[in-house]
Amino acid sequence: MDLVRAILLKIEGHPTPTVEGYLEVDGYEQGPIHHHIDLLKQAGFVDAFCAMDANTEYGFLFQDVSLTWQGHEFLGTVRDPEIWQKTKAGAAKVGAWSVSIVAELAKGFVLQKMTTLGLPVGA
Repeated sequence: MDLVRAILLKIEGHPTPTVEGYLEVDGYEQGPIHHHIDLLKQAGFVDAFCAMDANTEYGFLFQDVSLTWQGHEFLGTVRDPEIWQKTKAGAAKVGAWSVSIVAELAKGFVLQKMTTLGLPVGA
């Protein structure tokens, strides 16, 4: 999930809305990055076009990668490093790392932080 979060942050922070060519994420090789972009595409978090590229180690290259609304929503809940650390700790305790579980945990921590800050929560 750290790589998923890092990819989404990297795409969001790109100077243009669409990343073309290689997406580099510090500490990760292209194979796991490509695999996770494919998973993010399947989950509806990113739009991406995959092109065959014989010059790459993996034979393909993701081009035109951009965040979807759902990707922005998920990233919005896990962006804050403090919330992310709590979310990871919570997921480790539960033993569940599905995207939906992680998103729900993060939302809970965001709501908790809002309450602590005296912000209105709910209707």
